[in-house]
Amino acid sequence: MDQRRLQCFIVLAEELNFRRAADRCHISQPGLSQLLRQLEDELQAQLFYRDKRNVSLTPAGELFRKEAYKLLLQMRDIVDRTRQIERGAIGELTIGATATALFVILPEIVRRFSEALPKVALTVRSMTTVDQEHALRRGDIQVGLVHPPLEDRALTCRVISAIPFDVVLSDLNPLSRKSVLTLKELAQETFILFPRAVGPRLYDEIITLCHQQGFSPRKIIEAAPAQSIVAMAACNMGIGFVASKLQHYARPLATYRQLQGPGPRLTLGAIHPSEHMSPAAEKFIEIAASVGASLN
Repeated sequence: MDQRRLQCFIVLAEELNFRRAADRCHISQPGLSQLLRQLEDELQAQLFYRDKRNVSLTPAGELFRKEAYKLLLQMRDIVDRTRQIERGAIGELTIGATATALFVILPEIVRRFSEALPKVALTVRSMTTVDQEHALRRGDIQVGLVHPPLEDRALTCRVISAIPFDVVLSDLNPLSRKSVLTLKELAQETFILFPRAVGPRLYDEIITLCHQQGFSPRKIIEAAPAQSIVAMAACNMGIGFVASKLQHYARPLATYRQLQGPGPRLTLGAIHPSEHMSPAAEKFIEIAASVGASLN
């Protein structure tokens, strides 16, 4: 049963005249009669009494007329919602995000995404980069916000931002008298870093950059999350690294300085399966790239 037959039946039920109904349906009278016969054959019921002068609904036709309006509306609604899902306008999207990505970039992405696709329900899961790779392969999430590079080369990763790290230190530290710092000036400092297990690639990048400047951190204290790094720096236990001004927590006794020259960057990427990405996922990544560009 298709919409065309239903529409023609409803028009004929309203007009009770084949010529006027055919005109409204933009079809010939024989064509309308054929559609009606097909519908009656499908239902195995006579819907109209008809002779040369009169057309009227049978009891079965009267019942079907009442239900046909509802059925037609349901069919149109199904078609409309199906098309919206195909366009990514409605549906659900589950994304993963690292703890840093959650704080630094996700709120702005979600705001813009919700404005663009208000009928798509977002579910967010806090996960490490490696956990997101596994979740994507299982289909548990459709998009992830991670810290590249990836272990799984079969996944597609689009780098959306590379945010310079700033230094957080105590206002008692003599280096706080300088307006900007270089990585080399930190050679005698104790480093307060996130645990390597949280971001092994970024952790190793920081150590490598130090080596390139001719030194190794003399001591490393591990702390997480960023608020803990800031607090320990305020205690004058060492210097820490925080990504972007969004992590410049207003903590008395702590101060922030930019790094000049070579320095670590927090790289953020949006990952997704290499094939069969939904329109909603494509829109999310497009927005993520736009937001990420504004943070560089």
